Formats: sequence, C-alpha cells, structure tokens
Amino acid sequence: MSTTRLVVLGAVKQFQPVHGYFLRRELMTWHIDEWAHIQPGSIYNALRALEVDGYIAENDTVADGKRPARTTYRITPTGEVELQRMLRENLWNVAPFDTEAIMTVASFMFVLSRQEVIAGLENRLSKSDALITANGFHVQDTLRSETTPKYVREIFDLSTARLTAEKEWALALLDRLRAGEYVFAGETPAEASPAR
Repeated sequence: MSTTRLVVLGAVKQFQPVHGYFLRRELMTWHIDEWAHIQPGSIYNALRALEVDGYIAENDTVADGKRPARTTYRITPTGEVELQRMLRENLWNVAPFDTEAIMTVASFMFVLSRQEVIAGLENRLSKSDALITANGFHVQDTLRSETTPKYVREIFDLSTARLTAEKEWALALLDRLRAGEYVFAGETPAEASPAR
C-alpha cells in the first residue's frame, strides 16, 4: 500500500473541497516529509493518480485574483471505501520495524468508528506483545549464532523499544477515546464531550 495515496486521500476527505497547494502546505505542517517520506511534489502526482482511479473527483476550478486557477477536489464514494480499507489495513496490522502505518492511523482515525478504532488499538496491543516476545527470541538466536555479529541484537532491541513506546501511547489514547475525546464516523460534534 502507498502511504502517499492514503495520506493524500485522507487529507482530501478531511479538508474537501480542497486544492493541491493547500494540501501541500497543510501536510508539510504535519511533517509528512519526515515520517511518511512524502515530498511536496508527490502530493500533486497522488492527486492525479487518485482522480484517474476514481477515488477523488474535480469539484471546481477557481481563480483568486492574479493567482492561477486552482482545481479543488472531493472524495468519491469509491474513494471513501478505499480510504477505509487502507486505514483498516494499517490499524489492524503491526509491523515491528515500521512507524508509518500507525502514524497514518493517528492522522485519519476519524474516518472509522470509535468502536473500531478502540478494537483495533486493543488488537495492536496484543500483537505488539507477541512481537516483543518474538524479538526476545531473535536476540537469543543472534547471541548464539556463530556468524551473526552480536551487535545485530540492537535491531531487535530497538524494535522492542519502539513497540513498547507505541503501546504506552496506545494505552493513553484508549483512555481518551473511551472518555469521549475526538469525533469519529457516525458521531456528530453535538454529541461531543467537552474533551473532544
């Protein structure tokens, strides 16, 4: 799955109708170039590809003063389904060495229901525990190996540290979600608690 496609599709949904320049400027404030390795130019390429695939559609083309005309986009019903599919894949699967997936979940979790995000995070906690246990066995294998350099264990120790930190974050987020923080699919801002 392309993180760029998920991020751009999610941002179109969040800010629609929206033009590419706004998306580029906004997403750079999220530091996506650092955590998702998305360069500003690839945002425009993703918009074109998403339109060709039918996930977004042109909403309007407007000119503002002397600025060039800008095309704004909206997500299509097909795009809504694809966004949920990609986001679910990132929510329900844990990669021991990758942070991009959970960063996209944090960015666009509002697309899913509160119940699903809570269930997905609980699932991630269990999977993270299993991966941390497996990393311990990988370290033992590395230390017993006659050919693997002993410092390779640091890869697994780093993975364990990352997963442990993600677990701490997920536990704190779960508490906030259960208390009603944020607004999710199927909810209205009027239902929001003061913490949202």
